[in-house]
Amino acid sequence: MSWYQTNDTKESDITNLEKLYRGKKRRQAGVEFPSARKQEQLLIIRFNISPPVLEKDHLDEVRSGLKQLCIMFEEMDKGNIKIDNLLPNGEMKMVKLSDFNFSATVGFGKGFFEKLKINPRNYPKKLKKMPDHIGLGDSKPYSMWQTDFIIQLCSTHEDVNRWVFQHFTAKSIDDENSNATTNTSYLNQKKRDDIGKIPSEIYSAISNWAQIVDMHAGFQRIDGRNLLGFNDGISNPRRLSNDVVWTTIQEEDQKFTDGTYMVFQKIEHDLEKWRIMSVDEQEELMGRSKGTGLLLGTLPKEEDRKLASAMHSEIPFVRNRALRTWKKLYDEQKDPDRKYFDIKQRQYRNIQLQCPVWCHVRKSNPRQYQGAARSLIYRRGYLFIDRGGDDVSNSGLLFICFQKDIEKGFEYIKKEFLNNKNFPPSTSKKDLNRDSSMAATYSAFHKAGYSKNGSKLNPGQSEPETALKHPGGEIPATVTLGGGYYFVPPIPDKRISDLSEQFFT
Repeated sequence: MSWYQTNDTKESDITNLEKLYRGKKRRQAGVEFPSARKQEQLLIIRFNISPPVLEKDHLDEVRSGLKQLCIMFEEMDKGNIKIDNLLPNGEMKMVKLSDFNFSATVGFGKGFFEKLKINPRNYPKKLKKMPDHIGLGDSKPYSMWQTDFIIQLCSTHEDVNRWVFQHFTAKSIDDENSNATTNTSYLNQKKRDDIGKIPSEIYSAISNWAQIVDMHAGFQRIDGRNLLGFNDGISNPRRLSNDVVWTTIQEEDQKFTDGTYMVFQKIEHDLEKWRIMSVDEQEELMGRSKGTGLLLGTLPKEEDRKLASAMHSEIPFVRNRALRTWKKLYDEQKDPDRKYFDIKQRQYRNIQLQCPVWCHVRKSNPRQYQGAARSLIYRRGYLFIDRGGDDVSNSGLLFICFQKDIEKGFEYIKKEFLNNKNFPPSTSKKDLNRDSSMAATYSAFHKAGYSKNGSKLNPGQSEPETALKHPGGEIPATVTLGGGYYFVPPIPDKRISDLSEQFFT
């Protein structure tokens, strides 16, 4: 739930677009639709093909197992595999997974194609393995690495995602005298001559040919903020109508058009160190007001604070008036192509003066500042809190994004913008004196303890963004743990059951 609900007309247009794409059944769900705001719970499961299967060269076993897995997802999509829902009155009702806005998204890493010796003509053209931390400019070695494939489960309930992953705890009667580990006697299982019996959970479907590498559960906050307390994903490309996500004939062969490339990274936040900072310091790092989510400089600081307070007023008239004011500004700033940081755009002068060049919003999307490339991605991140040992919890962001080309999207942003200490480019003293906005930027650096010729940063420079270093001293707030790159293929001929088969034919 956000502060402001869209009007019925816009909401109906979005609903109609979703119905159109669902009807075409070409693009996998869980990317642009349903909205992440309508799928509050996430479960990421990453797999590698089992070494014993590869050693014995039993590649057909993998192909057959994948086929069954995809058939299972198709049966779930059709509503043929249902879940028991225990009602408060004690009654048991069998319901479709769609009642929980469930989706399963399947992506394949480079190792999948290499290990299964798939014909190179069936490789997605832009697929590669995720580099190590040095290759992406991160500050610490990764502890999570590329895997062969990934399954993303999203729904309104965490236990629904867990149920789809695993709910069967014993062999069926039919399997008592066999070595089978596949569940064949659960709810609404259909028999087919060509495939035998259909599993109803991921664990059973993959147990004979793949191994689970790691699992990650995530959630959406009801207020749309991240764990650092800031509004997240504001300037995302428009959902369902953008040129960022889905491959076309310009990027892939016809069979792989309407696919997309997925990036998954786990980013850990040190909230204790983050809380040490004042709100002003946090806002300078992020480039946004913590109260309103607007870019710094959109409003004078005192006016911004008053607006944030009014938006939470108990008086309906005061709150609604504030929300109307905020909504107009917020909607404008949702456009990722609007050039707020172009010094020629004088109407945004105050934003240019107040947003430090090293803040997150300027380094993640410079909006073509000083000729920077237009490089956008569609973000669909979720928050996580993991309970560790000794009652210590780890928390942060399960970063997920989709694009047509990882090198031109995520990698370019990561290496050329976020983790490039020379971006935005240095500006000479002459340039600083000539342009008041750049002079103000230099002044901000000077106040933060950075001298132009000292051992610290030059004007316009920044440390890797993933370290989120406090301008007044080194207080790392985030660490990237690693992840992987995956190709999310299109659905061939509206048959989810053939999702993996298109790589073998």
